[in-house]
Formats: sequence, structure tokens, C-alpha cells
Amino acid sequence: MFESLSKNAYDAYKRASVRLFGNFTDRVIGNFKSLKKNMLGASINVLLKTWVSMIFLSTLLAYASTLITMSALAFFFALEAVTSFYIIALVPLLVAASVFFVLYIYPMQKCRSVQKSIELNIPFAMSHMNAIVSSGIPPEFMFELLMGFEEYGEIANQSKQVVRNIKTFGMSSVSAINDVAKKTPSEDFRNILTGISSTIEKGGNLVNYIKDVSDMALFNYRIKREKYMKTLSTYADIYTALLVAAPLMMIAILGIMGIIGGEVLGLTIQELMLLMTWIVLPVLNMSFLAFVHITHPGV
Repeated sequence: MFESLSKNAYDAYKRASVRLFGNFTDRVIGNFKSLKKNMLGASINVLLKTWVSMIFLSTLLAYASTLITMSALAFFFALEAVTSFYIIALVPLLVAASVFFVLYIYPMQKCRSVQKSIELNIPFAMSHMNAIVSSGIPPEFMFELLMGFEEYGEIANQSKQVVRNIKTFGMSSVSAINDVAKKTPSEDFRNILTGISSTIEKGGNLVNYIKDVSDMALFNYRIKREKYMKTLSTYADIYTALLVAAPLMMIAILGIMGIIGGEVLGLTIQELMLLMTWIVLPVLNMSFLAFVHITHPGV
């Protein structure tokens, strides 16, 4: 979102936001406390006060720019007074509310995206970690090797944070891992990191621990995949019945009715067949595809 801006512009925007809305944010920041955890999980490296101030400034700018634009359009097209009033009064409010809502939920959505990426890649990353530690490489180098594989999605970024904590901030391996474990949005990955740090701290057998976790992660992955394949088979039966067989039967019936003549709901048989063929069936098929995509667990 804001990160796409150039660094200088981004920093200037943050300073302007805090300067203009800092005092107001201090009074209402209690209503935004839930964002802090999501911002940590999403790796948004901005103070909560700064982020909330940026939301307020963005909302104000959206309202002001839309108000000016709508006023200019109403004047240019010489709209009626009542129409102009509704456009000028409502459209800027809707745009400002949309901007506020999008920026408010952005950390939550990004945090969920990070969590999903981590949990999707845990089985494969753990197998890789198992191979690394089995060769006797120290834990800090294990994370350093892991962060070079973009195929592991957010796990590579989490590993990068562990390495940064060790090399840049001078933390011990245990402290670096625990710090990332506190921030990660994935409960499963948090437990794995906590287990690794505890094993290192207590002098346990890290190879055996990671092997056990890797085997369990792969087992759970297979179970989820098999469960989803069974669910997908059920979806296929539903699709065949409702969106293949039923429309064919309906079209056949309408074809017979077309010979007889008459209307259905004020539409001729030909109009009804065109409506089903070009609107109803495409919409139902797209809705079904969207449903399958939304319910896909990522396995």
C-alpha cells in the first residue's frame, strides 16, 4: 500500500500525517489497538500512531479531492440543484469512507496473507530444514540458507528476520528466533520456532526435533490434501447436476414449449432461452468457480 511510494515521499507523508493528526490520534488511538498485532504479523514497520495518522490524512485528502472534482463536474455539466447537492454531498463521503475502510483493513488482510503463505509452505520448508540440520550446520546458518529460497514464500522472509536479528542486532540464536516467533501471525510456525529455540537453549537434539516436526507437517499436509480432494469430488457432482444436467433439461423443456408458444414471467420462450444461455449460466458458472477458489485451502 504505502510501501509502494518512494522512500523520501513515504517518509515525508508519514511526517506530515503525524504533524497534522498526531494530537488527534493520541486521543482516539485506543480504538485502533487491534491493528498493532496485525501490523507486526504483516511486517509493516510503522508505529501504530503513525499508521493511524496516515489513515486520517489519506481520508481527508480523498474527501477534499473528490469534493473538488464533483463540484467541478456539477458546474461543468450544469446539473440540477437537487442532483448537484446529492452528488457533492454523498460521493465524497463514500470515497472517504472507502479509503478509511481499505487502509484500516489492509494490515489485517496482509497479515492473513502472510499467515496463509507460511502455513502452506511449512511442510516443504521443514523438510529442507531437516536436510540442513542433519548435515550438522548450526541453526543460524540453517535460517540463512532457508531465506534464499523464495519458493517458501513468507517463511523465507521470516528466516531473513532471524538472520537480521543475529547479524545486525547482535542477538543470540535463541533470542533472535524468539523475537520472530512473537511476531509471526502463524500459530503453527510460532510453535515450531519456539520449539527450536527451546531445544537449542536446553541442549536438546535439534536434528530429532526438526525431523519429528517435518514428518508431522508432511503427514498433516497429506491428510488435508486427501480431505480436499474428497470435497472437490463432491463439488464436481454438484456442478454436474446443477450446471450441466439441469440446464440441458431446462433447455429441452423450453424447446418443446417454444413449439407450443406462450410466455413465462412476461418473456417469450426465445427470450427466456437467450437469458439463460448468455446471462444465467455464465453467472452461475463464474459464481461456482469463485466459490471453489475461495474455499481452496492452498494444498
